Amino acid sequence: MEGFLRLLLGYLVADLGALLGRAQEKGGQQVGGLVMLSGGNQSGLDPSEAPPTPEECRGYFDVMGQWDPSFNCSVREYPFCCGTCGFRFCCKYPKGRLDQDICTNYNKPRWVSPGKPPMRPIDSSHDPTRDKTNLIVYIICGVVAVMVLVGIFTKLGLEKAHRPQREHMSRE
Repeated sequence: MEGFLRLLLGYLVADLGALLGRAQEKGGQQVGGLVMLSGGNQSGLDPSEAPPTPEECRGYFDVMGQWDPSFNCSVREYPFCCGTCGFRFCCKYPKGRLDQDICTNYNKPRWVSPGKPPMRPIDSSHDPTRDKTNLIVYIICGVVAVMVLVGIFTKLGLEKAHRPQREHMSRE
């Protein structure tokens, strides 16, 4: 067992070394589950510029028809409103920024409004008086019940027939 654990540990260390080597070659890109940074500021923002002002993600109706209230992206590292019209979040880089003016989900969708459900079309081929489904169920249940009763009475009759006969003793 100890040899197996050493072999497994050696494999993991070798795999980690290969990942680190590839990450250094790619210069800061994401490799597997690791992110290796080489170099300085790669955010695309000039460090001499002032940090961007936080944006507000406007409130909207999501894909389930629920109202998601507006929120400010006030965390310093995530000042931009990103995502899609139906799912918004704060992000770090301006290239992922959502143009909220093109979104149209600020008004309540018509399908969300409560009210009378839409009318079902009347199926003229279905006549409830001619539906025999319940009748079939009742017949099957009745047959099963009769069979159970016949079985019970047969068992009782056979037990009584196989009992030894008792002689009538008179007390004298």
